[in-house]
Amino acid sequence: MLQCPNCQGMLRLNDLVVSSKCPNCGADLSKLLTPLETGIMTDLGLTLLAGTTGLLFSIVVIVHVKELRSPLTVVLLVIGSSLTAWSRVKSLKANERFLWEQFWIAAFCGSIGSFWAVLMGLNWIWSITLAVVGFAIGYWICCHYKKQWQKERNR
Repeated sequence: MLQCPNCQGMLRLNDLVVSSKCPNCGADLSKLLTPLETGIMTDLGLTLLAGTTGLLFSIVVIVHVKELRSPLTVVLLVIGSSLTAWSRVKSLKANERFLWEQFWIAAFCGSIGSFWAVLMGLNWIWSITLAVVGFAIGYWICCHYKKQWQKERNR
């Protein structure tokens, strides 16, 4: 049985799928159709984002630091970042979770910047500069979505 999260009234499947409005209080039910109840992404999505971030940064590290050119570097960064993100997100409240997600989104944007520098054959100074610029862009994007996230959840 489905219940409205606002008034706890009973819902029919038709209310959810067709009108996306509660027949009792008129609340928007569209957020019930997505798994994004506590943050902007699911646990799996956050884990995959963290793993991808670890992969991109490990490629940058391998290119610029000769002492770390090993498959073990890639494995440690990818698995380490994924497990860190996944295990930490389980213990967070909704407002803390958004900050954790914000960090990983900004880190991912930073990793894209540094990875692009590697693809273009630029030196480590450019990698760091583009990582900082990417991190700032990711942070700005998250600030924009934080307002929308709070508005959707009336917080």
